[in-house]
Parts: sequence; C-alpha cells; structure tokens
Amino acid sequence: MAERIVDGSQVARDISPNDEMFRGSESHYFGVGQSALNYISCSLQGAQVPTDNVRRILDLPCGHGRVLRYLRAAFPTAEIVACDLLRDGVDYCARSFGATPVYGSEDPAHIPLGDGTFDLIWVGSLLTHLDSSRWAAFLEFFRRGLRPRGVLVFTTHGRAVYDWIVRGALDYGLPDDRTATVLDLYERTGFGYADYPHTNSYGISLSCPAWVFKQIERVGEMRVAHFSERAWDRHHDVYACVRDLDWQVCHPPRSA
Repeated sequence: MAERIVDGSQVARDISPNDEMFRGSESHYFGVGQSALNYISCSLQGAQVPTDNVRRILDLPCGHGRVLRYLRAAFPTAEIVACDLLRDGVDYCARSFGATPVYGSEDPAHIPLGDGTFDLIWVGSLLTHLDSSRWAAFLEFFRRGLRPRGVLVFTTHGRAVYDWIVRGALDYGLPDDRTATVLDLYERTGFGYADYPHTNSYGISLSCPAWVFKQIERVGEMRVAHFSERAWDRHHDVYACVRDLDWQVCHPPRSA
C-alpha cells in the first residue's frame, strides 16, 4: 500500500492569531503537522486500511488545526470532525477547513459524537496531559467511536521525555517539587503525573510503553497496529490501534 504523501503547497497556510501552538517558526509549526500525517499514514499501513476507506475522521483535541489542515489536504473528501475544549479553535477549524464542529468536555461521556462512526481518530497530545485515572474513560470513548477496522492514533510522553526531564533539558512548566513527583511515580510504576500550577485536572504525564500497552489491553477490541518511540515531531511516542471485534479484553491471570 503506497504511503500518502502530501505536498506542502496543498496545505492551507493561514494560522489563527489565537493559535498558541504557533510560536514564531512557520517551518516548525507546519513540520509538526506533516510529521503527524506521516505517522498517521504509517498507522493506516500497519493496520492494512486503504486510505480510500477513510471517510470520517475525528481530530481531538484539534486546537486551531495544526494537524487538521494536513488531514484535510490528505483526505479532501472525508468528513473531519474538529473537537476541543477550546471553542475558538473548533470554530476556526470549521470556518477555515470545512470541519464539522463539536465542542468538547473534560468528561468524554458528555461529548456528543455517537458510537461506531469514525474510520480514523487522531489524538495528538491529550493523554500527555491527563492523570492515569482518566485514561480508561477516554480510551473506551475512542474505542466506541471507531467503526470495525477503524484506526485510533494517539501520542504519549515516553522514555525520551523522561530522559530529558532527568537531565534538566525540559521541565514542561512544572515547579521542582511536581517534577520530582512525576519522576518518582514514573520510576516506581511506569506512569507519572502532576498538575500544572493552579489546575487540578490538567498537567503533564509520563508513560512508559509497557504501561501504555497494559491500558490498551484492558480496553478490549483494540489490536496494536503500529508503535514508534519519539516519533511525532521527534518528541512524542505514537501508538495506533485497530478496532477488531475479535480482539478480547485481556484479563490478568487468576492467582493460584
């Protein structure tokens, strides 16, 4: 199956003045979008899903369309649903890229998307900001949103990010005590999290691959089709799962 390549000239170049992801470098901004599309293409190949079968796409969180514009260029006839807590971003994606707007919620049960309606779900940098207690609800929400043989692609902060924090290369805006909490939890359990200052439900998470694979196993009907460390923008790990109705939930072995 040939990988779908999108030339930069096909991608809308307007950037919202409210887009917090744009920090002055157009080359980096658009490079992040292209990088996402490259790994989405790899994920579809790994899942053996032809790109022509992708007719309905969800981008959550869509922001102001840093990735969605590439999805629009790659899948020009698909319906793309833009969903985010950031209403201005949703409205911008609807206005600029012809996306269907859906306003998000911190509780996925309150997001009105329906079940079994998407061929592709892209989740760029959502779980990277959530504590472990919220992963199960979102992963189940995404599973239900996929059609059979639909593909979920999501990103995490993995071993490379852990290394950067340990070496002091990045702190992600966390004070020292919260950074220490994240690292300690990660080292002991494979998952670490701390809230940003002045929030109580949004922060930074680190998750090692083994921990993430366990979360996928617990959802059921989700077969891993692609995994790549430090892939998206040479930063996030990328996981891709296919909804496979024959793939059952993994139950831990009974103790003797």
